[in-house]
Amino acid sequence: MKEVKPLLLIILTFFLSSSLIAQSDRTAIYRFLDMSPNASIAGLGGYHPGLFEPDFSNMHLNPAYLHGSETGMVSATFINFFGDSKMGNTSYSLDLGTSHTLGVGLRFLGHGDFTSYDENGNELNSFSATDLAINAAYATTIIPNWTGGLSVDLIHSSYEQYTSSAFALTGGVLYTDTENHFSLGVVIRNLGTQFSTYNGTREPMPLDIAVGITKKPEAFPAELTVTLRKLNDWNLNGALTESSSSNAFNELMKHVVLGSKFQLSESFQFTLGYNHYLHELNKTNENFDFAGLHAGVGFTIKKLHFDISRSSYSSLGGVTHLSFKIAL
Repeated sequence: MKEVKPLLLIILTFFLSSSLIAQSDRTAIYRFLDMSPNASIAGLGGYHPGLFEPDFSNMHLNPAYLHGSETGMVSATFINFFGDSKMGNTSYSLDLGTSHTLGVGLRFLGHGDFTSYDENGNELNSFSATDLAINAAYATTIIPNWTGGLSVDLIHSSYEQYTSSAFALTGGVLYTDTENHFSLGVVIRNLGTQFSTYNGTREPMPLDIAVGITKKPEAFPAELTVTLRKLNDWNLNGALTESSSSNAFNELMKHVVLGSKFQLSESFQFTLGYNHYLHELNKTNENFDFAGLHAGVGFTIKKLHFDISRSSYSSLGGVTHLSFKIAL
């Protein structure tokens, strides 16, 4: 118990200090850090820190997921984003023994190739735009049923001659009650600062304080998950269109992510999710709009597990996630 006290102290300090910080969702940089790390979580709505079954490939959302999940495994995700943008994630977990787990990961977003021109329309040169984050995480048992984790991201972004680098800390806890099939997760993500700026102006990190719960009601066919995100930035209206409703209920719903998982067999599952904030960002004027809806399937073939999901962005189209996990 003595060896986990320093970790518990760090997590508590982390949570208390972050409550004093308000960073706007509308001006934050490195927004690729907010993207779903794999197809499984994308099919549930994109973001949940309190899932019942820990999965090391979700350590970017809550590093506490590392402990209790399968170790000695590697995961990889490919995301076909809009235009020429492509994103890839990979994670690896390692059991350090005596309730300690280590994870490492990499996230990459390529925005495609671009051509720059001068004021007269003459072509100057071609360039690419990329975002990169290298992650290391650690998780352990704090007290029975409670796990805690910390992670650090080293971030680099390059847009032609404009570059920036930063670090970000994430801390989270996860409570699991196996008897009642209930879990609760709390996380503070992306608390950090820039080492270097794009143009000499320091910009805020995409800080996110979130709470999530998962429960499978007795005799109900699915696990139900509810998450409240961006609790540090209550008013998200500034990033939305003028047509978005601003009543109190709608404002609350922008922070809500809903998910459900149907375990149809030992090796096959189906997921549904809804993200109201994405719905408000991307909805059209149609009476019925699929914006913000997510769906996915997961299946295992021998030692290889696959997840595929589709997230709707209304008239913009959809984003497909493809993930796999395998033991090394």
